[in-house]
Amino acid sequence: MRSTLFVLLLVAGGRLFAQTADDIINKHFDAIGGKEKWARVNAIRYTGNMLLGPGMLAPVAETQVIKPFKGALTEFSWQGMTSKRATRADSGWTYNPFSGKRDADPMSPNDIRSEKLSSDPQGLLLNYKEKGYTVEYLGTDDMDGTDVLKIRLTTKDGDMVYYYIDAETYYILKEIRRVKLKDKEEKGYITFSDFKKTEFGITVPYSVQSVDENGNEQGGPINFSKVEVNLPVDATVFDKPKSK
Repeated sequence: MRSTLFVLLLVAGGRLFAQTADDIINKHFDAIGGKEKWARVNAIRYTGNMLLGPGMLAPVAETQVIKPFKGALTEFSWQGMTSKRATRADSGWTYNPFSGKRDADPMSPNDIRSEKLSSDPQGLLLNYKEKGYTVEYLGTDDMDGTDVLKIRLTTKDGDMVYYYIDAETYYILKEIRRVKLKDKEEKGYITFSDFKKTEFGITVPYSVQSVDENGNEQGGPINFSKVEVNLPVDATVFDKPKSK
């Protein structure tokens, strides 16, 4: 009788401590400011520098908005020139003066799909069901000696984002993004660190590092010095520049 009762208690205890994807997501948002505060985020602008080498800093800025439309604008400056990359709803363009071009080029549908995975200032996990996504808890893993919880989010297009969430702080330490195209699959990941609370009251990473599917770092880490939440955004900056 005692052994049977002990087994039942173990099973019940396991169920009590078992975590679902929603449990983990809720704890994640509790750790970074709360769902209610994040639901009030309509725009975020990150400003900082990319480390290109010893003493070589290139100014970088990224603006993400969901009102009056969903879009993102990234700016990279070096040696007096600034490249830009922007999406607005289902359209997008890139301007790269470093290649010698003077006009902006339209972004391909595949690139726009990829950009959408990182253009929501609230993040994809907030109210993911209302956004038409699904999530699945994939268990635990080890990330450079840190215990992490793994969650997979799948979009309507079948694109996937894998989140590696610190089992203690519930901060997202890494995202792996897989975009499924007709003839290939694009894959890359981003690591996050140096988490700080903004004046708005939400916590975000102030340092990010992008890596391609072959493990090659895409430039040096980007360290942000300023994060502005719900700042006024001029919608025209997302418009494709006119030909010169």
